[in-house]
Amino acid sequence: MPFPTFEFFAFFTVVLILNWSLKRWPLAWRLFLLLASYFFYSVWDTRFLIIIFVISLFNFLTGQAICRNFLNRRLILALAVGMNILALGYFKYYDFFRVSAESLLLSVKIPATFPLLEIILPIGLSFYIFRVISYNIDVFRGKYPATRSLLDFSIYVAFFPQLLSGPIARVNDFLPQLIHGGARKIENAYESFTLIFLGLFKKLVLSSYLAANITDDVFAVPENHTSLVILLAVFAYSLVIYFDFSGYSDLAIGFAGLMGFKSPTNFDRPYLSLNIQDFWRRWHITLSGWIRDYVYIPLGGNQKGVIRKYFNLMVIMLIIGLWHGAAGHFVVWGGINGVALVVNHISRDRKKNNPAPRTEKKLLKIFWWFITFSFVSFSWIFFRSDGMAGAFNLIKNLLICPKNYEQIKLLTLVVLVAGFFVFLFEKQISKALTVFQQKISLTLWLAFVLAVVLLLFKLSPDILPPFIYFSF
Repeated sequence: MPFPTFEFFAFFTVVLILNWSLKRWPLAWRLFLLLASYFFYSVWDTRFLIIIFVISLFNFLTGQAICRNFLNRRLILALAVGMNILALGYFKYYDFFRVSAESLLLSVKIPATFPLLEIILPIGLSFYIFRVISYNIDVFRGKYPATRSLLDFSIYVAFFPQLLSGPIARVNDFLPQLIHGGARKIENAYESFTLIFLGLFKKLVLSSYLAANITDDVFAVPENHTSLVILLAVFAYSLVIYFDFSGYSDLAIGFAGLMGFKSPTNFDRPYLSLNIQDFWRRWHITLSGWIRDYVYIPLGGNQKGVIRKYFNLMVIMLIIGLWHGAAGHFVVWGGINGVALVVNHISRDRKKNNPAPRTEKKLLKIFWWFITFSFVSFSWIFFRSDGMAGAFNLIKNLLICPKNYEQIKLLTLVVLVAGFFVFLFEKQISKALTVFQQKISLTLWLAFVLAVVLLLFKLSPDILPPFIYFSF
């Protein structure tokens, strides 16, 4: 039941009505939230419910054991983190490690065959595994007491707006919102509707159109296209993945907001960054923050010398690459960004030791913006391609300068330009939409909401591609 479908909107309408109707009975309200989230998850595959329930129960118990100092707190934490990583590794990475191990052994002339298991990756597993790991660590660090309610903890793990692709909410951000029946009214309702409108527009119109009309075909058979078209497709994919994922985040935050829940911000106009470090502060903020707090800092962060810092930066980017997918091209994508991040830090460290007068020249800023955006777009080639061979094939055809001319659809160029316009002025558009909704009467507002939703579905393709991050 993906977000941008009429089935989901029917489901959400019922959920929204019952969500606010049951507020006077906190227990019934929380039970309803869990049942609604489990129903939403079961639509994908009922077997997934067993997995999410077992993971919720296990981590609830480990949190209790850590908080009460049962046996050994460090041992329980290690067990909790280890078992969660093991579950993630089994469902997501078994085949990757099986093939890698077989190839490694074969390279030293040791033939080996590991069992081939038909494993289905539970959708959203990577996201809620990170939630439960951070919960146990925060309980261990004393940042949040272990909840005594299995019901509340299960809602935290399975809350359906954030379940499939985040944002990755922390326990101290979410659980307090369940106390005493949660919020009593919808705060910033117009802002939530604006996020939903923008999320639908990003996914249904911009991302889906560009994917269907340029990026999918070019990445599939780059040899059929000229260098210019391949270059446009590479830049177009930067917009495709941004509008796809930020569109999902907008929808998730908007739907949660209408239910009275506040969600963490997940994107902050990342393609306006002037360096790769700033880009990763703005892109998938909840994942970057999670990796910083639960991997980078425990590794020593920047507190054990510059060499160790650079090593830690490479490690976290390789982990981010592997988190996105069990394939070599994702690791290479993470490695490329890791090298860029290290180079960026080396440059900044040298400037700290040898300070020079600061210049605020606009041309210099534009230059570094272009370099950063071009690098990020190039790195997406490895992310988007089906494998290393596909990535290198596209790069090879990009560098070849064929004499043949290939015509590009005018509408594709228009959507591409419109995508850059929406990205550049997203905050202004969002503010204008919110103000407009506040100014009109209730009747006109209802008509406006209905018209916008119907128009967006009308503009969307007949077959809607799934959200990109559903695969991770």
